[in-house]
Amino acid sequence: MPEHPACTMTPNPLDEFGVISRFFTDRSFYPSAWPSQGAGDDCAFLDVGPMRLAVTADMMALGSHFLENASPYTVGSKALAVNLSDLAAVGSEPKAFFLSISLPRIDENWLEGFSKGLLEEARRFNCPLRGGDTVKSFAKAGQTPYTAISITAMGELPAGKGLTRAGARVGDDVWVSGTPGDAFAALGQIFGYWTFAEPLFGYFRSRMDLPEPRVTLGRGLLNVATACCDISDGLVGDLKHILERSGVSARLFWPAFPKSDAMELLPEAVQQRCVLSGGDDYELLFTASSHRREEIEQIAERAGTRVSRIGEIVPAEEPLKIIDANGSGVACATSFNHFGEAGS
Repeated sequence: MPEHPACTMTPNPLDEFGVISRFFTDRSFYPSAWPSQGAGDDCAFLDVGPMRLAVTADMMALGSHFLENASPYTVGSKALAVNLSDLAAVGSEPKAFFLSISLPRIDENWLEGFSKGLLEEARRFNCPLRGGDTVKSFAKAGQTPYTAISITAMGELPAGKGLTRAGARVGDDVWVSGTPGDAFAALGQIFGYWTFAEPLFGYFRSRMDLPEPRVTLGRGLLNVATACCDISDGLVGDLKHILERSGVSARLFWPAFPKSDAMELLPEAVQQRCVLSGGDDYELLFTASSHRREEIEQIAERAGTRVSRIGEIVPAEEPLKIIDANGSGVACATSFNHFGEAGS
């Protein structure tokens, strides 16, 4: 048997997740506070009387999450969609959101498009805007003030319920929804990594600009999946959060990974870069007992969402491996990380 190289990365202790762990994870208990599950998952859980709230917050900043020439409609739609994806990842039903936005100036045309995309997405998932804040952004002389958008979204869960990144067990299957990698194919062209002609780029760009929150699938998985997260920073990178929180490892099989028809047209090396470590997919990555395969297929069919079984959970002593059709190991680049070094 050939030796399979492990897919490893050396984290910067003060990268995005190091900062959260070191400075913003408060493990103390306040008797007057709502009982809560804190930082580290896609949502926090707040137990308020007989109900459980799922709460998430995400920020989008010009230059990091959307470009100067981005359609304001898609910016608005995506700003809410990425929060709804977090609610989906814990199995909750969206109930409300709050918008805070920093603007360099009042641009009525931009705001018209942004609000249309935002509120159409809100109506589609019955998740109304309930408040927020609007401020003006400033910059030093010679610098350009920028737009920043922060949304806090809230969902409802049955008492004591909610999917987390912890809970994956040895022997579980690893599943993913949709076709991850399409969004990064567009980002790669924007960043100059490769070039695609139309209509390929148009398809990939639509997948980047208008992600589909898997809310119905997430709710269906609530009592079935053992662990779950959404893919925002890259499949392998986000899987590592599940593995670390669950105290396990995984073996993935490259031929089992789902790919769109457009992705299948690309060179395999580009496919692997996009699918394994590209981000901005907002698909659900989850684990479940192998005995629940048929049930998961039925849940996915009812949700109208494709799901694919891409691997298995193994003991923590084994390194994470990705194996190709020949039994050889597949190398993977580092997934995206704010303040970390992105792979190429």
